[in-house]
Amino acid sequence: MDLLFLGTSSGIPTRARNVSGLALLEDSGKGWYLIDCGEATQHQLLCTPLTLHGLRAICITHVHGDHCYGLPGLLASAGMARRQEPLDIIAPEGIEDWLRATFAMSRTGLPFELRFHAAESLGQWRTPQVRVKVAALSHRVPSYGYSFTEARPDPKLAIDRLERDNIPRGPLWGQLARGFDVEHEGRRLRSETYLDFGRR
Repeated sequence: MDLLFLGTSSGIPTRARNVSGLALLEDSGKGWYLIDCGEATQHQLLCTPLTLHGLRAICITHVHGDHCYGLPGLLASAGMARRQEPLDIIAPEGIEDWLRATFAMSRTGLPFELRFHAAESLGQWRTPQVRVKVAALSHRVPSYGYSFTEARPDPKLAIDRLERDNIPRGPLWGQLARGFDVEHEGRRLRSETYLDFGRR
């Protein structure tokens, strides 16, 4: 994963720094995640190779303006760019009502579905590429941090180790291949022991 800082200023932008915005890029492909979306984040994106079609999810830490005032414009631009895929938004409660009211008042229709997940009750969210855990933070308003763990792609069964340990072919191999630990002859077999990954 790579991080691309779109804004690091606090409260208000400066001539050299925009307000909060951080892009987290997947290791392969064009998928990426946006953490916070302060005003003019979409303008900052114009200086990057990222597209709104590759955006997989938006995570908002808290409802202060320097972390979320860029959301309506960015979402409207995604619609004008003909985005079709649904977009997940993980954010404190209230963001959904605010965005829906903003779009209703401005008569903005989006050609894609917004899927809201309240950070207060989510705990964890995942895609085939990443797992995102939510943790409460201390701030003047409800605030949340997000930890991203990258999935290990295309695991392959380590057949040599399975045969060496006399693990019989069949359902046990299938369970291990899908990432499940299993019991066999009184032993706990860890899936990770019998999988090889193309990269860390």
